[in-house]
Amino acid sequence: MNQAKETHRPILLTSRGRGVAVVQSLDEYENREEEREFMKTVAQGLMELEEGKEVDIEEAKKRIGLK
Repeated sequence: MNQAKETHRPILLTSRGRGVAVVQSLDEYENREEEREFMKTVAQGLMELEEGKEVDIEEAKKRIGLK
């Protein structure tokens, strides 16, 4: 556990030479999940732009709860 936390890298656990699980620090896991969700949202937005689904900045702010 200390190695995962100190190196900020995931550790592959194996059984009989095959990967079965990955151990990583909670901070790294949470950071990667945030990055993954951000990238997913950006990709979705780009797809919507290509489909002609766009809104002005005021509508976007309203949708996400900004003033």
